[in-house]
Amino acid sequence: MKSIFTFILLLVITFASAQDGQYLMSSNKLEVRSGPGLQFNTIAEVPQGTQVYVMSSNYGDWSAIQYKSMNGFVITKYLTEDSRIADAERAAKEAAAKREAAKQAAAQAIAQAEAAKRAAEEAARRAIANAERLKREAEAAAAKAIADAEAASRSKDAAARRALADTEETRRAVEEANRRAARGSDVASTPIESTTPSYGAGSSSNSSSPKAAAIEVSREDKYSTWEKKTYKSGATPKSFNFKGKFDYKLDNYLKIKVGKNTEVVIKMYKMGKTKSDDQLVRVTYINSNTTQFIRNIPEGEYYLKIAYGREWKETVKDGKKYGTFTKNALYEASNQVLNFNTVKTSKGINVPSYNLALDLTSGGYTTGGDEDNITASEWNK
Repeated sequence: MKSIFTFILLLVITFASAQDGQYLMSSNKLEVRSGPGLQFNTIAEVPQGTQVYVMSSNYGDWSAIQYKSMNGFVITKYLTEDSRIADAERAAKEAAAKREAAKQAAAQAIAQAEAAKRAAEEAARRAIANAERLKREAEAAAAKAIADAEAASRSKDAAARRALADTEETRRAVEEANRRAARGSDVASTPIESTTPSYGAGSSSNSSSPKAAAIEVSREDKYSTWEKKTYKSGATPKSFNFKGKFDYKLDNYLKIKVGKNTEVVIKMYKMGKTKSDDQLVRVTYINSNTTQFIRNIPEGEYYLKIAYGREWKETVKDGKKYGTFTKNALYEASNQVLNFNTVKTSKGINVPSYNLALDLTSGGYTTGGDEDNITASEWNK
């Protein structure tokens, strides 16, 4: 491309030097003849300093010109460049260059302002998210402190009651001993029954003391009545009763690779001006050891809510469908914003796409550390 451009530029310079198609000025009084030579008739005279239009200089020492409404030939050496035309053209080029520079500067300023606006909005959203997380942590810490204080208070009260009971029992024993001593040694004392079984000599194996029955412990499965469902990767679970939103004019995608330890359900939210304006755009089920493309995403900025787990089950309560992972369930909300807005460049339109890898380890999810744990109810909002 570079060599072709250079060649074209050389052609332009060559034509300019030949003075074809240029406005020139006569340096002397010129005789305009009907042909390129002194043998041709004079058809007009051009006063010195008059502007003429040169159509061609390819006639040896002569040039074909247009003067007023007639065409003719003059001697080329008596023509000189009209600086007024050159100055006007140069001024026009400078003005066009300044307009283009101003246009580019304005476009750059607008782009910088938009980027600053998006950065400020993102910073505000992150600050709100951090504040909400800190609030949840503070509330949880306060609840734990209250529970610990109540437990300590109950333990203290129980210890006080036990100490009081022991003191009362000792007091009654002392009073009983004093009464026996006052009545004399010939009075038989009432034997005290042991509250624990005797395992010493003379104990009978045929004792009829009551024995506690064996305790049976079983774990209740609250999802036992729910129906287990399986979905292909890319499907939307029926429990959401939701139809995704698509823009088939955009060939963009979110590529998600799920590891072997979990299955996931991805919820994509398009961010509005406020949290209440956020819009759910796509719900996608992805099986383990699978790579899934979520395509044709409408323009906008997005964040994700992700559910991890095994054994997806569904049920109907009060006419409403519910669905959840019933094993190893874990939920998170991503703080990372995915910008699917197209960008116009000098080479065309840039359509953004993203890659995401998800999996679970023994300690939880592994997605890069830019996520928040959330509850199941928060995920289902």
